[in-house]
Amino acid sequence: MSASRWLIRLLFIGMISFSTQAKIFTTPILAEANELLQTNPEQSLAITSRYLNQRRLSAPKETSRVHINDETDHSVRTPLSTVNALQILAKAHSLLNQPEEAMAAIKQAEVLSTEENLTFSQLESRLIHADIYWENLKNNARSLKMLDEIEKGIAASTNLMLDSQIKRLQYQSLMQRSVIESATDQESKAEKGFLKAKRYLINLDDPGELIHYQLVVGRHYFKHGHYDTALDRLLSGYWLAVENDDQAQTAVANYELAILFEQRKVFDKALEHATQAGEFFEHYDRSRPLAKTLELIASIYEQQGRFNLALVHYFNALDQENQLNSDIRSARLRLNIARVYLQLYNYPKSEQYLHHTRLIATQTGNEAIMAEAQILQGELELAEGNIEEAISNLQTGLIAASRIGNRDLQLEGENILSRAFEQQSDYYNALLSQRRYEQLFSTKQQAQVKSNVEVFKQQQRMLERALHLEELERQQFESSKALYKQKNVTIFLFCLSGVIFIVLMRRHKTAKQLQARLLRLRNDFYTHPRSGLRNLRMLTAKLPNSLQQSSANFEQWHLGEIINEPLSDRLRFALFEVPFLKHIYLKHGYQQGLELERQFGEYLNQQICEPARLYHFSDAMFLYIEPNSRLDSAPDQLANSLQQLVDRFLEGKHIDNRVRIGMAEYPFLPRAYTAINDHELLDILLMATNAAREISKEESGSQWVHLSAIDAAPAASFASDNIRRSCIQGIHNGLVKVQTSGSCDISWNNDHVSDKNVS
Repeated sequence: MSASRWLIRLLFIGMISFSTQAKIFTTPILAEANELLQTNPEQSLAITSRYLNQRRLSAPKETSRVHINDETDHSVRTPLSTVNALQILAKAHSLLNQPEEAMAAIKQAEVLSTEENLTFSQLESRLIHADIYWENLKNNARSLKMLDEIEKGIAASTNLMLDSQIKRLQYQSLMQRSVIESATDQESKAEKGFLKAKRYLINLDDPGELIHYQLVVGRHYFKHGHYDTALDRLLSGYWLAVENDDQAQTAVANYELAILFEQRKVFDKALEHATQAGEFFEHYDRSRPLAKTLELIASIYEQQGRFNLALVHYFNALDQENQLNSDIRSARLRLNIARVYLQLYNYPKSEQYLHHTRLIATQTGNEAIMAEAQILQGELELAEGNIEEAISNLQTGLIAASRIGNRDLQLEGENILSRAFEQQSDYYNALLSQRRYEQLFSTKQQAQVKSNVEVFKQQQRMLERALHLEELERQQFESSKALYKQKNVTIFLFCLSGVIFIVLMRRHKTAKQLQARLLRLRNDFYTHPRSGLRNLRMLTAKLPNSLQQSSANFEQWHLGEIINEPLSDRLRFALFEVPFLKHIYLKHGYQQGLELERQFGEYLNQQICEPARLYHFSDAMFLYIEPNSRLDSAPDQLANSLQQLVDRFLEGKHIDNRVRIGMAEYPFLPRAYTAINDHELLDILLMATNAAREISKEESGSQWVHLSAIDAAPAASFASDNIRRSCIQGIHNGLVKVQTSGSCDISWNNDHVSDKNVS
């Protein structure tokens, strides 16, 4: 097995142990034996003994090995598992009332845990040892002394154990001490101990221990006459055991409740719980608790006057006790049978069982049973008319009852003795017996009144708790109702928010789709379909605003509203024609023409950078606009730049690279910034480009023409509805300066049909 699998298993075992806070056995056999302790201690004893006999203790060199549930080597047992087995063995012997065997087993566990330095197991074993001293030997002094030593050991070993182990040991020690104090009539100390133990119990998170705690505390309150509190605790333990399906502790709770109800004369409930407990003990063959339960059922039947049923159960209990060789309990049962026979007027049978009872009581030296037998014998003699023998036995029994302090037996004896003296006509002694009876009864009544006061106080506290609980339940109901409303409102708001979110997301998605569609439409609308450049539509949309802004800046400078002349707002326009785009479709076809024009558009788009702009004006014409901050820049520089753009694109393609360029600046008139608008400026550019084309017909190569108005050109000369005619007149009058790359004269009258009549 790999180291990783070992580690995973160890972590798994550790997580279980820390989560449940219950004892974990590394061997399934021991876990099974421990579970059988409460239901079948004989089988648990057999399993544990077989485990110890069939396996050898691992050698010292093997002590570091961890034995988990699927350990392949079943021939060895670790020191830890050996100590656990010996502890189970001791508990089983203790439950079977075999104190010597239990002592021997737990002493072996103590020695082994000390040798192997198993601190927790050592202290746990000593706790079991102390419990055996008390439960089996009733040696409370020795048990308390061991508990003192154990508590010192726990305090000295806190750094050697886990916090959960320390709390478990402290809880068990406190519980044992409190049980002993309760049994020895130290009620106040016991109650404080139980309350202190409860604080440790909360941290253990062990349902089984919680059930046991409730039953032990309930038994404590019952012993000291606090019946209502005892009932509350016992019922809590009973229902917890039922919820956790703990059959063993359910049976114990049933038995304790039956005793409580029998004491309070609630015979139907007592019989119900006792019957359920008896069924469990009979099913699992638990002879000792079964005998006690049968005796309890018989006592209930006897008090109900159902003597035949009482005899049947007394005889069944007697059979169980005879098998267990318990002389004292056997004598007690024989005494009860004799009492029932007396009530059935079967005096010979009553005498027979009384005789056997006295013999056993004499042999065991049990003075309590002997006293009860003497009182019952006196009652029997009185019933048979043997008054002298009756008085003698009753007086002997009363002396013994007084010596052991049994007040109930004294009351019964004095009552019978008074009747015996009365039948003997000894009224004086009868009166004395009656007075002693009344004194004892008065004392009992006082104790009962005191107990009733305590019961009343307890009932008051319980009523206050009930009222407080009712108020808390009402508040809880109102809080739950408010929480329910709040929950509904929250759910509604959440659903509404969800719907609104979905609607908003849907609208956002629709808006994005519409925006994307609008962007595509805008691109299609303002983009030339073949070159991909900005088209004439965008030019007509953008150019007026741009020129208007430039004109406004110049107006503000001219009027003195801004200090510096806005030279950066001057613009230079170049409308250039690329003839090869017309011929490429004719020479190479439509597809190659489209591809070349697309490539040319992409090329120009990459080469032209902001703030310069380029528009696809018409099929083979492009409008280039750039800032013109330097007024003295020569137009041939721009023309050469445009020619170089075309040359670089057509390099190696053997295509006509001629370019015809018409250029002008804005503002066109230096003294009248707003005299020429965008449409008129485009007309001037078209006229200049057409002149360049005419020159290229006469001279080879690319040609350009630049038109610019002189500084003194008046705006009135251009104030007409035909800017072309006004511009030609300005050229003839010397108001417009013409620069060109060609050497021939330009015939301006032939550039357009509408201009032929210009004089």
